[in-house]
Amino acid sequence: MIDALTAYFARRLAPRTDVRVLALTRMSEGFSQETFRVELAWRGAAVEEHGAYVLRRQPAAGLLEPYDTEPEFRVLAALAGTSVRAPRVFWYERDPAVLERPFYVMEVVPGTVPLPVMVDGKPVFSDDERARLGEDFVTNLAALHAVDWRAAGLDFLGVPAAGDGAAIRELARWEGYIARADGPPRPVLSEAILWLRRALPIADATTLVHGDYRTGNFLVCEGQIAAILDWEMVHLGDPMEDLGWACMALWRGESPYMCHLLERERLYARYEELTGRRVDPERVRFYEVLATVKMAAIMLTGLHAFRDGRTRDLRMALFDHQWAYMAAAIANARGLL
Repeated sequence: MIDALTAYFARRLAPRTDVRVLALTRMSEGFSQETFRVELAWRGAAVEEHGAYVLRRQPAAGLLEPYDTEPEFRVLAALAGTSVRAPRVFWYERDPAVLERPFYVMEVVPGTVPLPVMVDGKPVFSDDERARLGEDFVTNLAALHAVDWRAAGLDFLGVPAAGDGAAIRELARWEGYIARADGPPRPVLSEAILWLRRALPIADATTLVHGDYRTGNFLVCEGQIAAILDWEMVHLGDPMEDLGWACMALWRGESPYMCHLLERERLYARYEELTGRRVDPERVRFYEVLATVKMAAIMLTGLHAFRDGRTRDLRMALFDHQWAYMAAAIANARGLL
């Protein structure tokens, strides 16, 4: 892999010469893609220079197959000229001769990734941190939903039909993942899907939707959100979907704050102030229930890949032992019905 990366970056960084890979570090964060930090040296204007990049490679198997990393790369490239705090991307590589599977290269953004968990029974954020990051959290979401996706050329993601088209398309997407996972009958999950089919909401707008917008998917540096990460599920749809995902109980546990950051009422009110768009609690409720179905689908696709022997990632096998907790989460979400 070192030799292949050396040759790759030598081509990309030309006319710089004597390109060398100083270090290659596998980053453990994330379940879906393989992420590496690549540290390089090269000779520029008669002096040695250094730099670092993040490389995100499509995995051989795992969650949410089949994979296609190109759409998220294209979205991130389009966001470069907006106020959305997304990492800059540089190159996309489809040729399997380079690293066996497609990958893309993006900038290294300094920061840490806070996780949506309680630590020793205490909040993950102090009150001051929560106030600052909560404001950043909703501000970035408002900026994302304000992107002119037509002008940015993002209609390649597929434009849902007006009315309930966004909800129909997303529910069908996740039902498809569940069907392909080919597991045993799961009555709680089936009942949630049947309710969703009956409760399809009407969207009043189509926006860019991150699809996984939550604590755990952004970098924090010097007390503010430095970059939004993990764009694998990006699509065009109902903006209430991102709010429903952020409000899912799994991302707050015993905390009264959505994603450990804001009270639900504050999240809704601030979002309305920043976007001029009214938050529809019934649509958020639909997408909050759909969020539990999405999480179930993600777990089941990982289990399917592990059972078939296409991945040895033990985190996928652990989903089998976590299913009882996930079923309880689906049942609790039904309290919203």
